[in-house]
Amino acid sequence: MLSFAQLSTAQNGEMQLTLDQGHEMMIDGTSNIRDWDAQVNTINTTFVMNEFDISDLSSLTADHFETLELSIPVEDIESESGKLTKNMHKYLKGDDHPVITFNLSSIDSMSVDGNTATINATGIINAAGVDHETSMTVQATFENGKVTFSGTQPLLMTDFGIDPPTALFGTIRARDEIDIIYSLTFSDNASI
Repeated sequence: MLSFAQLSTAQNGEMQLTLDQGHEMMIDGTSNIRDWDAQVNTINTTFVMNEFDISDLSSLTADHFETLELSIPVEDIESESGKLTKNMHKYLKGDDHPVITFNLSSIDSMSVDGNTATINATGIINAAGVDHETSMTVQATFENGKVTFSGTQPLLMTDFGIDPPTALFGTIRARDEIDIIYSLTFSDNASI
């Protein structure tokens, strides 16, 4: 398998990375009755980094991150309950806005410890047709020519103009707070 350093000679010092199979992304929420979750089954990505020496991760800086974009088809978000899945698609306005997107805006700070970096970043999430800028803390682990980003991102439904759903004349009320829990591993195109 080629390492990042070996790859970097390809295109003007840029590396195009691809999301590996087996990625994990869940949406966790709760109501006054019970917890709920949904699985994100499809994530399309564009991830470009500028070359750096993987053998010396301390050389990694914010400037190495060129582009990170994610797009998630609303129709590929599913829960165990068909009714909940249908309601999520409705509240996310999937007919009018069929894709949720994330675009990395900036890397605000970074600290490196061994093969792991803690990254504080800012990005724009668009869901239900509404842009929301959010700050996040992400763990990045570099191993065997791959990088895995993991973390939990708290969000509010109201950040996207979504009123938390209610049912049974308001006796069941979803809470505004949700968590996006993810673990995404990327590798270079040549090693897929």
